[in-house]
Amino acid sequence: MKQRFGEEAKLTKGSSGQFDVLYDGRAVFSKRESGRFPIEGEVGERIAALREGRELPPEDRESPGKGLLGRLADKFRN
Repeated sequence: MKQRFGEEAKLTKGSSGQFDVLYDGRAVFSKRESGRFPIEGEVGERIAALREGRELPPEDRESPGKGLLGRLADKFRN
């Protein structure tokens, strides 16, 4: 974030596996909403969209970038 946007990222401990990314008080990514962690570059692209005044698209619940462990975990959940 520092290199791309010139801003520091701050980590705040959440609860129960929570992983939310906020930018300027607005939710950019939520593990609860998407059911997954963000793929590489996803958070940066969403922040860039906000900075350019674009609306954020809905978060994909299924992502090809999940990797093997994510796909295996999905098999056991369903």
